[in-house]
Amino acid sequence: MVYDDEILIDDDMKAALDSHFLAIEGVTSGDQFGGVSYLLNGQPFAILMEGVVALRLAPEIMLRGLTLAGVSPFRPPSLDNPIRGWVQFVLLLPEDVPELEGWFQAAMDNVK
Repeated sequence: MVYDDEILIDDDMKAALDSHFLAIEGVTSGDQFGGVSYLLNGQPFAILMEGVVALRLAPEIMLRGLTLAGVSPFRPPSLDNPIRGWVQFVLLLPEDVPELEGWFQAAMDNVK
């Protein structure tokens, strides 16, 4: 599936994240930077892009994440520079979603 005419979004991955996030009270979805965004009480905390999920994390948690393989500063294709306060995790399969639960919770805690 092509989302917003530019970013390729895997339908199975979107369905897995929708199932995970939209079951949480106060979480909605929208679009941001050409990807699928997830918002908690109107505040974005996650964005699904092609092959990655970006998370808005507190600085100390973000620094910990950046030490892991497959994690890098989040730079949407539409921008030249990374977005401060966001990191992206490579997310290849819907089955990988539960592996990131702690990071998802940290992103939601960060926007509360």
